[in-house]
Amino acid sequence: MDKLKDHMLLGVLIGAVVPVAAYFLLSAILNLVSEENPLRESTMQVIALFVNFPLFRLILVKYKKDRLGRGMLLSTFSFAIWYIVSHEMLVF
Repeated sequence: MDKLKDHMLLGVLIGAVVPVAAYFLLSAILNLVSEENPLRESTMQVIALFVNFPLFRLILVKYKKDRLGRGMLLSTFSFAIWYIVSHEMLVF
């Protein structure tokens, strides 16, 4: 992790790829374990979104990569806003 450059664009990329990968990994694991998925789609999306936070904290606290963390936070907030709008929790 020390070799990662402290760029905001890299943080946005990491912050976008990690939840998407977590979502598909969670979906694949649940499909292997049982025939019917015990979690709703929205629950899996929230779990995938929260996977970013431990990584975000690690990058900020341990590695002191502020710009990388800002990029991750930007993509996490973007996913959160998309989630709120797509599930009609807040209608404009």
